[in-house]
Amino acid sequence: GCFIGHGAEILLYGAGYWLLIISAGHGSLGGTATPDIGSALYFSAETYTSLGFGDVVPAGPVRLLAGVEALNGLLLIGWSASFLYLEMERFWRRRER
Repeated sequence: GCFIGHGAEILLYGAGYWLLIISAGHGSLGGTATPDIGSALYFSAETYTSLGFGDVVPAGPVRLLAGVEALNGLLLIGWSASFLYLEMERFWRRRER
C-alpha cells in the first residue's frame, strides 16, 4: 500500500511538472532533448526520493515545485518507514506470546 501511495504521489507531481512546463510554459527541464511526460515522471521520481542524479535540472518557476516535492517525499517516505516499523514491532510482539 505504501509503495502504491508513493507511486501515486510521483505520478501527481510528474503530471504537475508536465502541465506547468508543456501546457503553461512555466520553466523547463534542462538535460532533456524534448520535454515529455516521461522526462517529467523521471524527474519527479528522482526528486521525490531525493536521489538527485542531476542529469535533469529544473529551470524557472518549476524549481519551487521541485523543492516542495523533495520535502514532501522526504517526510512521507520517513513517515512510511516509521509506520511500517511500528506495525512490524506489534506483529513481532504478538508472535512472541
